[in-house]
Amino acid sequence: MKLDTNRILDITSGCLAIAPRDSSADLTGLTWDSRTAWQGCLYAALPGERVDGNDFVAAAIEAGAMLALASREPDASAAQVAQARGAGVIVVEDVEKAITELAAAWRSMLGATVIGITGSVGKTTVKSLTRQVLSSRFKTCATKGNFNNELGAPYTVLSADADCEMLVVEMGMDDLGQIEHICSFARPDMGLVNNVGVSHLERLGSRENIARAKAELFEALGAGAFAFLNADDDMTPFLREHARLEERGVVEAAFSMAGEPAGASKAVWAEDVSVDDEGRPRFALCARGFDVLAGETQRVECELGLRGVHNISNACGAAAIGLACGIDLSDVAQALSEAVPEAGRQEVKHAACGAVVFDDAYNASPASMTASLRMLASYKSSGRKIAVLGDMGELGEASVEGHRESGRAAAQAGLALLVCVGEAAGDIARGACEAGMPEECIVRVADADVAVAVLKERIDSSDVVLVKASHFMRLDRVVEGIIA
Repeated sequence: MKLDTNRILDITSGCLAIAPRDSSADLTGLTWDSRTAWQGCLYAALPGERVDGNDFVAAAIEAGAMLALASREPDASAAQVAQARGAGVIVVEDVEKAITELAAAWRSMLGATVIGITGSVGKTTVKSLTRQVLSSRFKTCATKGNFNNELGAPYTVLSADADCEMLVVEMGMDDLGQIEHICSFARPDMGLVNNVGVSHLERLGSRENIARAKAELFEALGAGAFAFLNADDDMTPFLREHARLEERGVVEAAFSMAGEPAGASKAVWAEDVSVDDEGRPRFALCARGFDVLAGETQRVECELGLRGVHNISNACGAAAIGLACGIDLSDVAQALSEAVPEAGRQEVKHAACGAVVFDDAYNASPASMTASLRMLASYKSSGRKIAVLGDMGELGEASVEGHRESGRAAAQAGLALLVCVGEAAGDIARGACEAGMPEECIVRVADADVAVAVLKERIDSSDVVLVKASHFMRLDRVVEGIIA
C-alpha cells in the first residue's frame, strides 16, 4: 500500500490522538504483530483472545512503526514513545473494520486485475500455480501462505504494490456471507471455484449450502468478467445456476483433468496423463477458445513440478486463468513445470535417518487425504510406504464416513505402516481394517509426540513417509520431530 496518515484518517474516519512528525509520508505496509513491525509501517492494534494489541503500541513504534491504528487512547508510556519517535496514533472504533476500509480504498487506487480463488480443496495450490503462471508476464502479487480469511484477505490487498498488474486473492470461508464480504472490498475481475467438498458441513449443514457460500465469488463478478468452473465437480451446475452466470453475461471457462469438457466454448483440459517415478504428472495440456484461433485446439506437453495426479486439475485451472489473461499456452506450461509446493503441502523433506518425508500437515479433508495417499502410492521407492494421518475437522455428520473413507484409501495405497493420530482418526484405522489392511500394520496414538516416538523406532533410510491432518492437529510437530 501507499497511503499517508492524512489519507488513512480520511478513509477510517478516525481520531488523531497523536500526530506523526510527517503526516504526508507514505506507510510502507501493514502488520498487527508488534514483533514484526519495521521502519515506516502501519501497526494495527487488534484485540485478541489472549492479548490486546493496544497493549503493544509502544513496542511496535519502538520497532519502527510510523503509525498505529488503535481502538483506545494510548497510555502515557505509549504516547511518550510515539512523540519521541515522531510516530502517530489514530483511534478508531473498530480496528478490523478500519483495515477493511483501507483495503477497499487501496483496491480503488490499484490498476491491477484482481483474481479471486476459492474451493473446498486445493485453493492454495491453485493460487500458487496461478501466481507462477501470471508472473511469467506480469507484475503479480498474491495471498501469502494461508492469509485467506476476512482479515488475511484485506492484508493481501494492502500488500499489493502500487505497480501490481495482477493480484491473486485466495478466499477462504466457513460460513455464508464471508466470501461476499471479501469480494466487497477486493472486487474481483475474475473468479475460480476449484470444487465443492464437505469441509464445512459442521457449520453449513449441506453441500448445497457450501456451494452457495462458494458461489458468492461468482455472484460478485460483473458482465464480461471470467468465471472459471471445474467441469469435473458435480456441484458446478449448481454454482452456474445459483450465480446466474449466463443470465448476467459472465464469461464462462471450464477446466478438467478428465478430458475435454462438453459444451464449453472456452476450455482447458488434460490428455495422455502419466506419472513419473517420483509421482510427478506428465500430460498434454489442451485448450481452445482463448485466442484468435478460437475454434482450434491447442496442445502442448506439460510436466508438473508438483506431485500427485490431483494437481493436474489445479494446473488446468491456473492455466485457464493465464490464457484468459493473454499468456501463450507454451509459456503457461513452462511456468507450471517450475512451480514448487508451498510449506506444509506435500513439501519434500528428509528425516534424520534419511527417509523421504512428505510434509502435507497444513490441512486435510477426505478428498485431499485420498489424493495424497494416491500420490504416495505412485512414488517409486525401494523402501516401505508409511502414512501418519490425523483428525480432520469441520466435517459434521460426515466425519465418521470421511475418516473411514481415508482409511480405505490408506489400505489401497500399499502401506507397510499406518499411524493414526487423534480421536477421530480412530475411524481412519477402522476404515483401513475394513478394507483389508492387517491390524498389525496399524498403530493408534493420542498425539504428535507419541507418533514421533513410534516413527523413530520404526523408520529407516529407504522409507517414504506421508504426514497429513487438519491444521489444529499440529502434525507439523511430527515432521519436525523426525527430521531433527
